[in-house]
Amino acid sequence: MNYLTQQEDRLFESFIILTLARKVLQNDLLIVEKSFFKLKEPYLQLIHSSIGAISKELFEIKKQLHKHNMKIEFGKNDGTFTECHCYFRGYTKTSRFLNAHLKNKVQDRVSNFFVPNSKLS
Repeated sequence: MNYLTQQEDRLFESFIILTLARKVLQNDLLIVEKSFFKLKEPYLQLIHSSIGAISKELFEIKKQLHKHNMKIEFGKNDGTFTECHCYFRGYTKTSRFLNAHLKNKVQDRVSNFFVPNSKLS
């Protein structure tokens, strides 16, 4: 049984996807910084601006989570599934997400930051 409201459920999923998207972009940033691109700066600017936009959005989501007295933690990742725990109003919701599904969702969100209003998202 799901005790989260629809808005809380959207916050839960958005927090997970955006946290993973920021982590992916931070890892990609390290790779691009070490790469031998001739024109490295435009890629770095694009990644930095995307990380900044994601961070701003995450900040707003965290404020909403705090307002709803919700706490989200990442659990185990067995390579196929990632477990996430949501603590709210005395309840605990544990969700298991297929990593391939998370990858597709993160890719869509990152594509939207790179190319706003893209057909991929």
